[in-house]
Amino acid sequence: MAIRKFLPGLALALALSVSAPAFAHEAHEKAAAARAQVATPTAAVPEGGVMAMPGMAQDMDHGAMMADEAPKPMPQRLYRWLGAMHPAAVHFPIALFLVAALLEIAALTLRRPVLTQGTRVIIALAAISALAAVALGWFAMGLPGKDDATHAYHRWLGTSIAVLGLFSWWAKEHWVRRPGRGRELIYVGLLTLTAAAVIVNGLLGGMLTHGVRHLMF
Repeated sequence: MAIRKFLPGLALALALSVSAPAFAHEAHEKAAAARAQVATPTAAVPEGGVMAMPGMAQDMDHGAMMADEAPKPMPQRLYRWLGAMHPAAVHFPIALFLVAALLEIAALTLRRPVLTQGTRVIIALAAISALAAVALGWFAMGLPGKDDATHAYHRWLGTSIAVLGLFSWWAKEHWVRRPGRGRELIYVGLLTLTAAAVIVNGLLGGMLTHGVRHLMF
């Protein structure tokens, strides 16, 4: 009977002993969270009351940069627009000069003059398109132009191709009107030199556009 009187008291003491550490742990966590909140620096709020968000500085810098860029005058915009046409324009003289050279070589090798019937028009179109491509190339590079060797070689070799193309056209017309072995050799030599220069300059243009190792296998 005496033990039964003490059982409720023992149960209460046991419950208090178990719950006390839990309450202490919870209080410790709350205190640690409060200390961390105090230690964490808060973002400074400007005088206007708007807090700076991440990335806002970059957006503001970009906006300021765009605002500082004044509209280009019409001649400069036209200059840049014409230069942007150069990559598309160069495909015409490249293809036309190479096709004309292949037809002339095939006609000489196979002894079939019929293959050269269309080369007169092809070379004329190649020479005219080469002049246009070179002019657009000068617009693209600007004046005085780039300082590196690849740009310089590409510029001046392209200009030389336009000159060689005109001479090839002249030699073709001269040979057609007054056939002769000497005139034929001059024409074939000029056209071969022009085609070789076109291939080399095409490789230089590819290096400028796609990098030096763009043809690595």
